[in-house]
Formats: sequence, structure tokens, C-alpha cells
Amino acid sequence: MRHNDREAPDLVKTIPLSTLFAVSLMGPAATTLAFANDPAPLAPQAVRVQAVNPQAAALKEFGNRTREYMELHKRLAATLPSLSGDATPEEIERHKEALASAIRKARSKARQGEIFIPAIVQQFRSIIASDLRSRDTRDALAAMQDVPVALKPRLHDRWPPNAVRATVPPRLLNNLYRLPEGLEYRFIGRHLVLMDLGADLMVDYISNVVPSTIRRR
Repeated sequence: MRHNDREAPDLVKTIPLSTLFAVSLMGPAATTLAFANDPAPLAPQAVRVQAVNPQAAALKEFGNRTREYMELHKRLAATLPSLSGDATPEEIERHKEALASAIRKARSKARQGEIFIPAIVQQFRSIIASDLRSRDTRDALAAMQDVPVALKPRLHDRWPPNAVRATVPPRLLNNLYRLPEGLEYRFIGRHLVLMDLGADLMVDYISNVVPSTIRRR
């Protein structure tokens, strides 16, 4: 058989769906693939990812950064004396402060936006604004009524001792990226905070993520 008559190898490859993230409110993430032949003679055919949906890429990077942070948390927690099952509130508080201090030292060069990367911020803003606009005014105000309004987050601060710990409304929480165990979303004023529960520490935040006015679409 002549070289030109040989059948080209199968070009079909499979990319696992688990490599893509999606935010349900934003719609399913789409990935555009282009398959091209390697120009080298007789070389195997190559499958190339030509373009990845930027929303999916941003979510993946955000997820990677939250997991990297929790790996740091666990490494530092392992260097501290462990708490007993009957630890007193004072002992638990001292343990949290020791862990928070170790995290501050390890992340001394961290700045706002290192976990909430710029590419993900707009997605969070859109999701939160859309959720509040979808509610009637009374429901929207009720969703935010327990949020401390006169406080502003600061990186690596502990949660203010007398501030209400308002939870994110369940419907909104379901539309946000699912965090690793040990991290939690909280609101302070109009700001969305990423909290380390074990250290009671603000590890990143998005400023003014809640619209200044709430209107029904």
C-alpha cells in the first residue's frame, strides 16, 4: 500500500467532564475543542484544546486556590498542640488565635484578591445581584437583615467578637462555588468574606459585592 493511501488514525479523544466547573445560575460551562493534525510527517495525531470557556477556567482556578489555602491551614494546624475533646472555651479560643497567628505569618505577603481572583469576582457579583433582584423587596431585605452593616473586612482579621454571624441565604449559597470543608462565605455590610472557620480568620473578600440598591427586575 502506498503511503498516501494509508488510513489516518482516529482523531476522537475524550476529555473528562470532571475537569470543568459550572455555576448553576450562570448556565453550563462550554468548552470549544479543535482537533488538528501534527504537521510532522507520520507523527501521531494531536488533540489540542483551542479555547476553554473563561468562566469555567476562572472557577477552576478559584477552586484550586481555596484547596491550596486549606492545605496550608492543615499543615500549620498540625504543628500546634491538639485540642482535647473536653477543651474549655478559653482553650479553644487560644488555639484559634495561635492558628490565626501562624497563618498570618505564613501569608505575610498575601493581598486581597489572591483567592478571589479578578476573573472570578465578576461572576460572584453577577450571581449575588441576580439573586437579590429575583426576590421581591421584602424578601431581599430579609435576606440581608442580620448582616453587620457598619463593619469593613480586613485581610487576616478575626471575626469581630460582637458581630452577628449571619449565614448566606440557602438559595444564594446553592449558586455559589462549593467551598472545601473549613471555609465559609459570610457577609459584612456589602462585602463578601471568605472565612477560615478553624482560625476564625478572614482570608479574602470582595468589596461592595451587594448592590447599594435592591430593585426587582
